[in-house]
Amino acid sequence: MYYEIYIDVFFLINFMMDYLLLAAVCRMLSMEFKRRRVLLGALMGAVLTCLVIIIPTGGIVRLILCHLIVNSAMVMTGLGVKSARELMKALLMLYGGGFLLGGIFSFFGQYIRTGSLFFLFAVVSYEVLEAVWAFFRQVHRQNGYTCEAQIETAGKRIRLQGLIDTGNRLKDPLSGQPVCIVEREAVLELLEKAKEQRQIGFRSVGNTNAKILLVRMESLTLWGKSKKQIRDVWIGISDTRISTDGTYRMLVNPDIF
Repeated sequence: MYYEIYIDVFFLINFMMDYLLLAAVCRMLSMEFKRRRVLLGALMGAVLTCLVIIIPTGGIVRLILCHLIVNSAMVMTGLGVKSARELMKALLMLYGGGFLLGGIFSFFGQYIRTGSLFFLFAVVSYEVLEAVWAFFRQVHRQNGYTCEAQIETAGKRIRLQGLIDTGNRLKDPLSGQPVCIVEREAVLELLEKAKEQRQIGFRSVGNTNAKILLVRMESLTLWGKSKKQIRDVWIGISDTRISTDGTYRMLVNPDIF
């Protein structure tokens, strides 16, 4: 069985898809995007792929040339990777991005009726891939900065979601203990049982002489990457909401881990 291929169209399609893939991998790896270098990498990938198609070789040899030689040369040229570790990581991202981009493009491809729409849907597929990747990165980032918290005193306990706030460096001046801040409404039941309370001064943006109430709780347990329990802990009480949508009700001091 023979297939008729227009080499100019084949080259143009490969050049565009290689450019979009290299741009996507560059974004995924948080690398500096250099348009000329990415264009050169896409050009090399398209030219080498055309050569592999033109030169008569066996199926296995052609497979090795395309997936090992061509893709490696394209990534090294387009992204400027030098070490073997960076190359392997970039190739994994290239195939992962290609898989996602191919799936998205296949979905939109069913609506293509004319060849001129191919490039439009290719760009749309790339934008969708960018949006999906940004969403997963945001979820991963949020998961890395959140934790489950449990405050307990006098036999009562409350669980809530905490945000690990790198800007929270508040410490109790007497004990030197890092202080976490929680919404008053979230711990009303515990405040009634708290035996010790006092106020300390702190500084924040636009407020250099503020006061915050500290209450002493029997224990604070945090579940993040690992479990951490602190006994006889001082908790700061905020009269305002930690987050507008109520997702987080506690600001966790990172020094407490």
